[in-house]
Amino acid sequence: MKKAILLLFISMITLGIIGCTVNVKPVLNSSLSMDAFKKMGKIELHDTRIALYIDQKMKELNANQTIKMGNFSFDLGDAFSVKLIKALAYNFKTIYFLDQPTYAGAYPVDAIMYVNLQDADVNLGIKTGFSTVSTEAYTRLSIRAEIKDAEENKTIWVGTTQAKESGSHEEKYMTYQEAGRGYAIAIDNAIDKAIGDLINDMSKSQNLQLYIAKWEQRHKGDTHVSK
Repeated sequence: MKKAILLLFISMITLGIIGCTVNVKPVLNSSLSMDAFKKMGKIELHDTRIALYIDQKMKELNANQTIKMGNFSFDLGDAFSVKLIKALAYNFKTIYFLDQPTYAGAYPVDAIMYVNLQDADVNLGIKTGFSTVSTEAYTRLSIRAEIKDAEENKTIWVGTTQAKESGSHEEKYMTYQEAGRGYAIAIDNAIDKAIGDLINDMSKSQNLQLYIAKWEQRHKGDTHVSK
């Protein structure tokens, strides 16, 4: 009984529980990690024009979980969208962003890329030891992406990822903000892994590479300036 009371006391001290709810909304990293670049495998900028549509479910993906007196909230959709755009910008010269799945811009595009969220799991936990407190986070993102040739309206590449990432963080004393940063690292890693998977799969697709060569050939001597 004494041990249980002591653990509760330590838990309250290490997590800074004062008796009121704490709202924690850590900012996820908008930059790609080195691991993401390694997973991409190859980075080559092509003279192609891609219209990108990320579905609303993916763009608005938000993870919320209450742990003890802390309400944790993470904008996965924002972080994923920004990182994906950056990753694509390393591979395609021009990218148009779409609010709708159809493209009706003034300038022709070579292809339209669709990104859809199929499923997502985010589980956050916390463990209190005798003299330490640790956070544990598990994130899984199931995403499907496809690229259609705009002229032929034909799907030329389909890629999927089931990116999973677990992470833990231990401290002697930990505030809710520190716990949030620990969770954010694991979530960031899962997003990087998902994007790395998709870009790597694209670079391995012989069919997509054939179409990219076709698009680049089309643009040789092209005086069109995209805006």
